[in-house]
Amino acid sequence: MTRLPILRQRHLGLLLALVLLLLPLPVLAQDGDAVSTVNGEPIPREAFHTRVRLVRWQYLKELTTLYELTGGNLALGAGYASRLVANLEDPAALGDAVLAEMETERLLWQTGEQMGLMPAAEDAEAREAAFFSLWTNVPVSDLAASADAQAFIADWYAGAEAASGLVRDDITALFATEALRARLYEHLAASVPTEEPAVRSRHILCSFHPQDVGDTTPPTAEERAAAQSCIRGAQARLATGESFAGVAAALSDDRASASQGGDLGWVLLSFLTESYADAVRDADLNTIIGPVETEFGLHLIEVLDRRVQELTAEELDATRQGYFDLWIASLREDATLTRAPDWDAGVPAEPALADLDAPVLEALERLRAG
Repeated sequence: MTRLPILRQRHLGLLLALVLLLLPLPVLAQDGDAVSTVNGEPIPREAFHTRVRLVRWQYLKELTTLYELTGGNLALGAGYASRLVANLEDPAALGDAVLAEMETERLLWQTGEQMGLMPAAEDAEAREAAFFSLWTNVPVSDLAASADAQAFIADWYAGAEAASGLVRDDITALFATEALRARLYEHLAASVPTEEPAVRSRHILCSFHPQDVGDTTPPTAEERAAAQSCIRGAQARLATGESFAGVAAALSDDRASASQGGDLGWVLLSFLTESYADAVRDADLNTIIGPVETEFGLHLIEVLDRRVQELTAEELDATRQGYFDLWIASLREDATLTRAPDWDAGVPAEPALADLDAPVLEALERLRAG
C-alpha cells in the first residue's frame, strides 16, 4: 500500500540495523541534584550528563560506521547522517530528548514493578547479545567463540566508559531497560485485536503545501485561501457532472492516488489521520463529503465501501507499536513529572564532531557542500 498524505505517522522499526539512538538507563545509584523527578523519584544531574555523553559518543560511532558502510560516501545515507549531525550540534535539543527518554524509562520501571513484569538477568543478557550481534554481524550463538566479536565488544565498552564516565557494570545494566520495554510491549500486544475496520475511499486533496504535500506545518492565511480556492474549483467541476476520477486526476495534489482517480484502496481506519478517519467512519457510501480538513490540507472524499478485515503481519506490528506508543503517552500524562528550572544547565557538548577521525570529517564536509 502506497503511503499517502492521509496516513498516520507510524514507527515501523529501526531505519538501520545498527541504530541505537537512545541507550536505555535504569535507575543508577548516583548522588547530585535532580534535573527531573518522576512520581517523586529523582533523576540526578550527573546521571543525566553521563547519559548525554554516552548518546553523543554513540552518535559519533554511528557516523563512523556509516562512513565505513558507504565507502566514505555519506551521501548514500545523507538523511540519517544529517540527523545525527543536527543532534550533535544542538546540545540543548539533544539533552531535552535524552531527558524525556530517561523520564519515560523511570515510568516503565515503576510500572513494570507494579505489574510484576520485571525482566530477568537472562533477558538483559539476551538484549546485550542481540545488540552486539548487529554491530559485529556475528550470530548470537557464535558471539562467545568469535575472537573478533569479543575484541569489538571489549573495545566498545572501553570507548563507552571513557566517553561517559560510567563503568562497565553500569553500561551492561543499560540493556535491562530494553528487556523491560520488550516485556511490557509483549504484554500489551497480546490484547491488540487481529482485525480492524477498514475503508475504501477516494479523495481530492487541495494541499496547504502543494510543493511538499507531506509538510504538516500549519498553513498561512494565504496557503489556506489557496487550498479553499482549489476545493471550490473541484466542487464546481463535480457540480457540472464531471467524474470524481477525472477531477481527482486533474486537481488532486496527492499525485500518487490522483493517477488512480483518487482511489486509496483499502486502508485500516487506525492508519488514517484522525480527522479523515472520523469523516469516513460513518459517512454514507457513494456520497461526496467535505471539504474535510486534515493537517495536510482540504479533502473532498467519497466512501466506496467498508469492511472488517484481518490484519497483515505488517499491519499488526504497526498497530501494536501504535498501541504501545499511546500507552506510554498515557503514562506520561498521568505521571507527576517535574523538571528543575535549570535542568539544561551544563548539558554536555562533548564528545563532539571534532573528535571524529579526519576522513569522516572530510566526508561530512563533502556532504554539507553537496
